[in-house]
Amino acid sequence: MSNALTTLKYNAVIIESTETKKRLDLTSSLVFCDYFEDILSPCVTMTMQIASTYSIFNNLPIRGGEKVSIDIETLSGNFKLVDDYAMYVYKVSGIVSDGAKEYFTLHLCSREALTNETARLQKKYEKKPINDHVTAILKDILKTKKYKSVNIEKTSNSYSFIGTFKKPFHILTWLGPKSIPATTVSGRNGTIAKGVAGFLFYENRDGFHFRSIDTLVSETKSQSGSTSKESIPKYNYNPGITKSGDLAANFNILNYNFEQNIDLMKSLRVGMYSNITYFYDLYQNKIEGITYRLNSEINSKLGGKSKIPYPKDFGNSPSRILFRSADVGILDKTGRIEDSGRDNTDMAKSFSRYNLLFTQSLNMVVPMNVNLKAGNIIYAQFQRVEAGQGAEVDPEQSGNYLIKEVRHHFEGNQMVSSLKLVRDSYGLYGAK
Repeated sequence: MSNALTTLKYNAVIIESTETKKRLDLTSSLVFCDYFEDILSPCVTMTMQIASTYSIFNNLPIRGGEKVSIDIETLSGNFKLVDDYAMYVYKVSGIVSDGAKEYFTLHLCSREALTNETARLQKKYEKKPINDHVTAILKDILKTKKYKSVNIEKTSNSYSFIGTFKKPFHILTWLGPKSIPATTVSGRNGTIAKGVAGFLFYENRDGFHFRSIDTLVSETKSQSGSTSKESIPKYNYNPGITKSGDLAANFNILNYNFEQNIDLMKSLRVGMYSNITYFYDLYQNKIEGITYRLNSEINSKLGGKSKIPYPKDFGNSPSRILFRSADVGILDKTGRIEDSGRDNTDMAKSFSRYNLLFTQSLNMVVPMNVNLKAGNIIYAQFQRVEAGQGAEVDPEQSGNYLIKEVRHHFEGNQMVSSLKLVRDSYGLYGAK
C-alpha cells in the first residue's frame, strides 16, 4: 500500500466568525474534506463534513462569509489555504443533531467568488491587449490580493468593449474565445506568430490563470509558468501487489476508466473536423464564408502523432454550417469602428479548438498528491492487453494528458486525488 494513502495530519483548520470575530479550530471535528479545481471553473471550491459534540453552527455562529484557514500535512507536501488564499463559507447544508453530536457540511469558495456576485463592470474598456483587460479586472474590480501569483498569458490581439454591468467572471470567460496567443517562434529575427484562438480562465491553488489552449497542451516554455517536460509527473497503472513503503507505489494509478474516447457522430454534428461559418458584417452589410478544416490548422497538441487522425470519408466534408455576426468591436472616440484584432478565420478556429481539447476524457484515481493542479500536464502509462494479460506499454492510450478537474479527498486512510484528464490526440511523443 502507498504511504500517500495514509499520511494525514491536520495542523490547523480555523474558522473565524464574521459577527463575533471568534476563532475556532475544527481539526477535531472534521470527518473528511474535499477540495475541487476545474479549468472550466473561475474559482476553487471545497466541502467539509463536520461532526461535533459542540454546537458550532449556532454558538460560533456560522451565518455565511466566515473565513476558513487550512493547513494540512500530507506525504506529498503541505496543503495550505491561508491569508489571501483562505476559503470562505457560502453555504451550510445537511444540519442534523442526534442529541450527542451535531452534523453538517460546510461549502467553501475563494473570496473572489463572493466578490464576483457584488461587482459589476460599468465602463468602456479602450482598445488594449486582452491580457491587459484581464489583469485590470482582477486587480481593480475583483480586488484580488492574489494578483502577484496570477498567470496571465500575453495575447497578440487587442480589443475594446463595454462592460454593460456584467459580472467579472462572466467577462473574463467571455474574453477567452476572442483571444489569440502570442507565441514566440525560433528564427533569425525572433518573430512572433499567432497561435490558434481560444483561452481558458480558471483558478487553481496557485491563483488565477488566463491561458491559451495552445500553451496548456504544449511542452515548450512559450510563457512563464508553462509546463516543462522535466516537471511532468509520471503515473503507471500496475494492478499487481506492491510492497509496503515502496516509493513507486505513490505514483501508481489505483483505478481508471475512459469516460469518452470516440464519438464520431457528435464530432460531425458540432463540425469539429470541418465546418463552414458565414460571418455577417453589420456595418458593411457583407457576408463572408470561411471553410475550416481541423487537420490543417492544429500544431500544438498532447499526442505524439504528426497529424490528428480523422475519418477521411467524412472529415473532409463540412458537417456543420454556422451563421455568426462578425466581431468588429465598437466605436472609438472619433466615431471610427475599431477592429477586434482578429479576423473571421480566427473565430472559426477557436470554435473547433475548444471541442478538440475534450475529444478524449479519462477518469483516474491516484494516491494523494497535492501538487497535482488543474491546468497541469500529467503522463499516464497503461499496459497493452495481450491474451488477457498486460504486456508492454500501450503507445496509443499512454501519453500526456491535461488535468481538467482535480478532487483532493482528505480522510484517514483514504487519502486520494481523483482526476479528470482530457486529451486532443493519441500517441506517445517520439512514438513511430
